[in-house]
Amino acid sequence: RTTAIAFDFAEALSFEGETGPYVQYAVVRARSIFRKLQEAGMERRPLEPKHVAEINRLLNAHDDLWTLLYFAARLEEFVRQACESYEPAILAKYAFQLAQRFNNFYHGYHILSEDDPLKREVYLAITEVVCERLVRALDLLGIEVPERM
Repeated sequence: RTTAIAFDFAEALSFEGETGPYVQYAVVRARSIFRKLQEAGMERRPLEPKHVAEINRLLNAHDDLWTLLYFAARLEEFVRQACESYEPAILAKYAFQLAQRFNNFYHGYHILSEDDPLKREVYLAITEVVCERLVRALDLLGIEVPERM
């Protein structure tokens, strides 16, 4: 490539817009949920097959939850596209969009303070899946995630 690029540290480190720190912050936020869970002495209860019908009702009542999970599950598809086209920006855009969706979820649902234990476990499971996918995407992009921001 022969394009000249002007690099601005303030813009690159900003939490606003499509930036690495924005995605890193989503991971830090997700991890803080699990840290708070542990600090409160709350234990996770595994989602069991007997709860499938209830979980399906919950997810069907909230399209945004299905959409978030489906998008998180598409990581490999975006990795393949980025590799085949030699465009890591495809993976970076996926990570940013997943972080955006997670932040919307975080603000829209009371993950830790949810009174219904099954809902709380579903929200925690969604948080865990998204966090794992974001960490993997950032790792592939060569971006580390700090413990706190």
